[in-house]
Amino acid sequence: MTKPIEHRRREPAPGVFRLLLPLPFPGLDRVNCYLIQDPGGATLVDCGLFFPDDEADHGWDHVVAELAACDVAPTDVTRLIVTHAHIDHYGMAGRFVKESGAELVMHETAPEDLEVYRNPEKIIEGLKEMFDDHGVEARVVEEITRYEDWRPYVSEVIEPSRTVTDGERFTIGERTWEVVYTPGHARSHICLWSASDKLMISGDHLLPSITPHIDFRRGDQDPLGDFLKSLQKVAELAPEVVLPGHGRPFEDGAERARVVERHHDRRLGAILQVIRHEPKTAEQITEAIFGADLLDFAHRLAIGEALAHLAYLRSRGEIERIEQDGKYMYLKVRRKREDDEDDE
Repeated sequence: MTKPIEHRRREPAPGVFRLLLPLPFPGLDRVNCYLIQDPGGATLVDCGLFFPDDEADHGWDHVVAELAACDVAPTDVTRLIVTHAHIDHYGMAGRFVKESGAELVMHETAPEDLEVYRNPEKIIEGLKEMFDDHGVEARVVEEITRYEDWRPYVSEVIEPSRTVTDGERFTIGERTWEVVYTPGHARSHICLWSASDKLMISGDHLLPSITPHIDFRRGDQDPLGDFLKSLQKVAELAPEVVLPGHGRPFEDGAERARVVERHHDRRLGAILQVIRHEPKTAEQITEAIFGADLLDFAHRLAIGEALAHLAYLRSRGEIERIEQDGKYMYLKVRRKREDDEDDE
């Protein structure tokens, strides 16, 4: 059961309202959506999650109440922009478009991300094979992939009626908003940037107190590298105020981006230390970095993070992947200077 939300008017920037919607997940029980005023029709950025049970009409009553606190009805919204296709930002999209008639705007790569809802069985099977190849015990593989079918949290798998690319602009009210493509947390992730007042709606790309999960699936190239490049792009814009997908709005987006970048740099260094002298599987690396007591979905997130970091290091020639007994293992590439130091 989620904690009750006080439906009231929250205006972190002139003409931009923060809608607070519930989530059913321990440790992540709220998601922010943003309503941008415009006399010709309001724009909503993200729309919350569809609850599988019938609490508050699957969460729809919460959406309506938050809009009403801003003196807006769903039919007053003419555009829904979804920052990325994860359930807490996209789940209510089908219902919202049906009720409001709004156009759905997402990045041009969003249809690829929506495959997890169209064909979860194929996604789960691919994950099981990948985890098995990387040293996860069969029993554990079954446990950590139990939560990969997210269809119950999506009202309807709906395709965007308009796709956008990096640099496209919308005039909404008195601001011009620019699409900033920020892949990493999701392939299709976008932020919205108002240069006139250095205001950014950041989705999950930049959060005030936690770092977004960077996952890896077979077929991905370098999601962590994409994420770090996206952080640098945001740091160069230097947002003065950031409106995040979770948590309270905050200032100095460039500094927050640098803090998150340093976090990943430390994790990369820790992984290199773990595999400095002998090869280890991704599962062994995950245990060394995150601990051995992770359960179920926490374990799933941790090994996804570890694989993303390993892909980053491998793409830059800092580690090598070898195969032993049918499992992939990783070893730090030894440089001549290191060899000389070991001989001293």
